[in-house]
Amino acid sequence: MKKAITIILIIIASLIVLVLATLKFAPGFIKDYVVAHSEEFIGRKIAIENISLNPFTFTVNVDKFALLEPDGTTPFVAFEKFRINVDPLKIVTKTAAVSEIYMKDLYVHVTQNGDQFNFSDILDFLAKADSASPDTVATDTASSDSAGMINAAEIANGLPVSISVKNIVFENGNIIYEDTKVGSRIHIKDFGIAIPAVYLSNKQTDVGVSLKFADGGDLNVKVSVNAATNDFNVNVGLKDFALACGKPYLNDFIAYKDFSGSVSTNISVAGNLGDVLSSNVSGVVSVDNVILTETSGKTIGVNHVGVGIAKANLNENTFIIDSVIVDGAYAHLDMYKDGKTNIDVLLAPLNKKSAAPEDSSVSDSTAQAEAATETTAPAGKKMVAKVGKLYVHNTKVSANDQTLTKPFNYTVSGITVNGSNINFDTPCTVNVAASFPEGGSLSVKYKGALSDIGTMDAYISVKNLALKHFSNYSLHYTGYPISAGTMAFASENKIQNFNLESKNTIDIYNIDVGDKDNSIDPEFTVPMKVGLYILKDKDDKIQFDVPVKGNMKDPEFSVLKIIWKTVMNLIIKVAVSPLKVVGNVATTGAGMVGIDLGKEDEVLVDVMSATFTSEQYAKASKMTEILANDPKLKLIFTQYYNPSKAANDNKQHKLKTDFYKQSQGKQTLNELDERAILEIKDSDDAFKAYAKEHAADVDVNTLKKELAELAAKRNDDLLKVLMQQNGVTKKNIKVITAPVGALNSHKGKAMYKVTIDVQ
Repeated sequence: MKKAITIILIIIASLIVLVLATLKFAPGFIKDYVVAHSEEFIGRKIAIENISLNPFTFTVNVDKFALLEPDGTTPFVAFEKFRINVDPLKIVTKTAAVSEIYMKDLYVHVTQNGDQFNFSDILDFLAKADSASPDTVATDTASSDSAGMINAAEIANGLPVSISVKNIVFENGNIIYEDTKVGSRIHIKDFGIAIPAVYLSNKQTDVGVSLKFADGGDLNVKVSVNAATNDFNVNVGLKDFALACGKPYLNDFIAYKDFSGSVSTNISVAGNLGDVLSSNVSGVVSVDNVILTETSGKTIGVNHVGVGIAKANLNENTFIIDSVIVDGAYAHLDMYKDGKTNIDVLLAPLNKKSAAPEDSSVSDSTAQAEAATETTAPAGKKMVAKVGKLYVHNTKVSANDQTLTKPFNYTVSGITVNGSNINFDTPCTVNVAASFPEGGSLSVKYKGALSDIGTMDAYISVKNLALKHFSNYSLHYTGYPISAGTMAFASENKIQNFNLESKNTIDIYNIDVGDKDNSIDPEFTVPMKVGLYILKDKDDKIQFDVPVKGNMKDPEFSVLKIIWKTVMNLIIKVAVSPLKVVGNVATTGAGMVGIDLGKEDEVLVDVMSATFTSEQYAKASKMTEILANDPKLKLIFTQYYNPSKAANDNKQHKLKTDFYKQSQGKQTLNELDERAILEIKDSDDAFKAYAKEHAADVDVNTLKKELAELAAKRNDDLLKVLMQQNGVTKKNIKVITAPVGALNSHKGKAMYKVTIDVQ
């Protein structure tokens, strides 16, 4: 008996030794076999330094594992150490338990080129192996809930044991993703996962993930999931993630030189895996120090944008925002001569993409899909959107207009926007304030509902706007630069169904313009000096109202265009006939100084006479009385006649004069002779015969020269007479003949057109 027990113990000990020996040496055999036959299994080489099993703790260790690239030397997936610990004693409680999964220094390097990845060959290899194996039919035993989501608790109920995995830890991982086609690279370093336990039962599973990005930023993710109910809660904490990693992808949308900035989030998502769209999202999102450098080298950016999300739910179509805060935003608008702006240049790739011809097959399929969606999708819920607080400050915008004769540059700074309870349906109020150079200010008050942008009230107030900064616009459109002046502008606007009724008041003080730049061909022929002089009251102010009405959907409608046109028309209206209202409107004018010119601001002349009649002298002299009343004014007498018409008319008169001298035997003529010449009819037979014989003797070009000499003599004579009038000086009177082009295009009678300028 004793001997039998001894034999049994020896056998048991031998078996134990054999099992232990097998457990000791089997991992090495498995390692060698896998390494030797890895290319047969997956088409790639695998390198493993060591696999060991502790039979007493049921712990498997794998040291220095690497799945290599097709070159056989570069790692694709690798890790320094892997450990898994199984608790076999738990099986007596019908529990399959893993007490630990540990991995250190995980390394993954994924590259993409178009639709090909550096692991595509492995997938192709496995797919080919599957196609060579016998067909099998898989039967799903797990049930699904009403939303199609598999319930983990039901899976657990179908298993003979419950499953639990505890203490899952990944340390110091490195994950690299490269898209070689666009040139992007994302490197996640210090990648870590900490999961206390995962249960395939009605217990809570908590997962923690932390990692760092090589280009900047930390990410921490905490996930709680109930495997039985599928309820989950996810918290995503992202700090200072560098936006520069997305630069290669921006090339499809914008043309830029550089892009930088960071984004941070602290977002919570709570819901159920069976209906993810019904999840509630809340938290904070912020971007900081964003700088977009355009191809021109100029920048657009913002120091900080923070958005507080109270609740966002896609299924309920609800978006409740606690606050939107913008600090230190800056932008610019450059307008080029080709009609484009810097925004057009920036969005050139996107515009090019949208302008490309569409694939008809894609368009047709897309249209069919949209049509199917329209017919089958349930009616959407009404959107509920609200922003509790909107605050923008320390913002500035610059405008650079290169379409003008001389470029215009202007900066509006200190832009502040305040709004509260901004929602989709009910009217809310938003106030805007800004600062202009040299102490000017802007105030805007808006009241309206986002759901009806065609109905709103808006009040705009501009104060102390220094007009000299807009001199280049005045120079471009009128030829006159603005040298001084300030403007106030108030506009009350009521819009109902896009129909605008606007009341606008313009108040300008001490405006002055310089001399006209004759090298510029302005868009409007406006005598600015005269017009502004006439418009000013005794206190050097100009004040007028501009009512505006119209439908804002009309493409021809423009509030600024209407106001600008009204101002120009007003200046032109008072300047085209200045002698009627000249001077300070409040105290003077033509009527105030006794001038009654009727409809004419002109003096008719005889092109064939070097002198004037008494009536012509008197009328011209009367006009100068206004100079004695106001020394700032200047009178310009410009002589107009048509040389060709006058020469032809003078030729006939020349022939009649020569005919008269010959028939009367006279060499010199008096006034009675001149009258007699005028009485000779063109149909007189004797004159007709003389004209036919001597017409070639009279040269039209010679007559034109004589007319020019007569015009110069008239100028000298008129100036001499006018200089003798009271208040007339060399500085405030000018008598000239119009340029040749103006003479040739002149229609009507010969005359002196009288205009007024301001010294």
